[in-house]
Amino acid sequence: MLSASPAVQAANPSLRFGLALRVAITAALVLSALAAEASSNAWPAPPRPVASVGLAPRGMLFAPSSATAGNPVVEEDSDEQFRAQAEAEVLRRLGVAARRDDLRLWLPVAKGRPVVLDSQRSDPADPAASSIDFRLDGLSPDGQFYVVRATLTAGSELLWISRADGTRYEMHGNVNPSPDGRYLVVTHASPGVEFNGVVLWSLEDGRLVERYRFQPTTDQTAISFRFMRWRDADTVELAQFAEVDATTCDLGTLSSTALLSRKAERWILRSASGQHCDR
Repeated sequence: MLSASPAVQAANPSLRFGLALRVAITAALVLSALAAEASSNAWPAPPRPVASVGLAPRGMLFAPSSATAGNPVVEEDSDEQFRAQAEAEVLRRLGVAARRDDLRLWLPVAKGRPVVLDSQRSDPADPAASSIDFRLDGLSPDGQFYVVRATLTAGSELLWISRADGTRYEMHGNVNPSPDGRYLVVTHASPGVEFNGVVLWSLEDGRLVERYRFQPTTDQTAISFRFMRWRDADTVELAQFAEVDATTCDLGTLSSTALLSRKAERWILRSASGQHCDR
């Protein structure tokens, strides 16, 4: 097809409009092809990171070297979720500089580096592998210690950690301070691998000093204690239990009262009542 000469195009408006329309269509097709080629050669968008849930499970007490990478989804209403929510409330309420970073708990101290406690998840592929869950329970009544619970496979361990220098004390169970705050007594009953017995600490210049400890030996009749009350600043009343044969007691337990008392600089544990069978 012969195209019109420039002079003819200039004299004929219809020819000018048709030429402009063909040029516009050709340019649009070229730009569309270039865009399609650029799109096919572009790198794919990186995947969005998965949000951390910041939870850690129970396990045996040990000293892991670092936090475990990754955070599997935690089941709703599980023990792990309950402990995580309870700790989050403690951190919010206390308003201290302690913080949770994934599986790691940071506890700042006045002197020295922060105390770092790394939780580690159990390995489903290795049931024998150790795991542990550190959670901040709060502060001691006088505010001088962090109270941290380490959840174990067969129980738990309670740690008091000095906010002054990071010294750690294994308390084994719930702590019961004396009326004047000078002493702390802990009782824990465990027939298994956990601590079983009585421990008494004195608080001296921001440090805890162990003043008394009783643990039944393996050849003794199984004995355990439960804290009842402080009678005064120097006397603790305890419930004492002894496992016996069913021919002695139907339920297999003899109960009595015991007293842990301070005599000068010594503490003495003694029975304070007759034994009777539990009913």
